[in-house]
Amino acid sequence: MKKYLINIISSALVIYGFSACQKSELRATEYDLPTGKAFVRFVLLSPGTPSVMIKVNDKKINGNFTSGAAGIFPTNSTIAEYAAVEPNGALKLSLANTGTTNDSVVLFTGNMVTASGTYYTNILADTGSTRSLLSFTDNPGSFSDSAFTRLRFINATGKSPGLTLIRIDSSTASLVTRDTLFRNVSFGNATEFITIPTNPVNAFLRYRLVRTATGEIVGTPFTPLIGNSSNRRATTVITGGIWGTTFTPGISLQIVNQ
Repeated sequence: MKKYLINIISSALVIYGFSACQKSELRATEYDLPTGKAFVRFVLLSPGTPSVMIKVNDKKINGNFTSGAAGIFPTNSTIAEYAAVEPNGALKLSLANTGTTNDSVVLFTGNMVTASGTYYTNILADTGSTRSLLSFTDNPGSFSDSAFTRLRFINATGKSPGLTLIRIDSSTASLVTRDTLFRNVSFGNATEFITIPTNPVNAFLRYRLVRTATGEIVGTPFTPLIGNSSNRRATTVITGGIWGTTFTPGISLQIVNQ
């Protein structure tokens, strides 16, 4: 009896699951992005800044507070996530009164220049004396076949000289391939997207940042996204810190844009 009962229950669950799948598929046949919105990725790189509320037109958009020193919103750097906001909205970063969303201390205000239906990476950078908002359109262009990624570089290191990004692919000290990806990018500027191989040829792949004028190494080596995290996707490498201070400049993160 127990055997038959289990079989009957199992069959019922299969039938119910099949029916539920059919209904889910019917409901999931179409996804619509919000109309009349701009789509923004926020990267906050102001050293020493605590976690903040992100408000657009005075409405808080981040569920949890976001680090002002090394924060991303939306939070997953390996997925192309964006916040849908009003075009040309007024941005405010602030500390909250305890237990509320009321502003206690306002750390930054500024107007975003964003258009409906367009994707952006907005970066809060810091020179030590002033914070500034850097805004870049995320338009990677056409993609190559599998095994390649589209890459861009943004220099958000406050007061920095021109910086150069190098790709190093090696197995040993004598077996090394070095490719200069982007040369002499000044603070507050972004490069165009270029196409590069997704995976290394050798055992170790990393990015190195150097000062263009002297070849001086800046910061520590950075392990890039490889494999499915970047294959046939567009990614951006962003530097942070403040030049000439204890807030060490260097590569802060790599985010997926598409």
